[in-house]
Amino acid sequence: MPRSAVSGAYRQEFEASFSSEVDLIFITITHSIMVEPIRVVSENVDYSYAGFNWIGFPFDIKILTDSDKPPEATLTLQNVDQRIGESVRYLTTPPRLKIELLSSIDFDLTVTPRAAIGTPTVVYMADKLFLTNIKVDSMVVQADIGGWNYLQRTWPGPRATQAVFPGLFR
Repeated sequence: MPRSAVSGAYRQEFEASFSSEVDLIFITITHSIMVEPIRVVSENVDYSYAGFNWIGFPFDIKILTDSDKPPEATLTLQNVDQRIGESVRYLTTPPRLKIELLSSIDFDLTVTPRAAIGTPTVVYMADKLFLTNIKVDSMVVQADIGGWNYLQRTWPGPRATQAVFPGLFR
């Protein structure tokens, strides 16, 4: 899975003991049978970004693993008005998930919904993820986040050529 590089300046700001920036996590959940994607941001206030309105909705997300295995993480959303739970409960195939990390300095925090100032810089993006093992109850929606597992592809699969896997040929 391709990764976006995190700049040195952002890393210093992130690791500082005090920072004027707030990290905002934007997640998009899509599925072929869903009429409209679910777009939420890890804040109490709504945001306008990339031409869409994002619902301010605090949630808990664990960071994707970075090991030899496919990336794994968990996502926990409060099932406050049960729209999200009802949207994903009866899906027969895993919904897609996109995670974007942006900084609050790229938004005008004096208006509601918060509006982007120019084109915000995406600090980190994880795309092509799936939600699996979705558990819905009256309080929370909990799911595992996973990526495509290339180790479970059937043979014959793609060949490890330089055009397909350029990272193997340095």
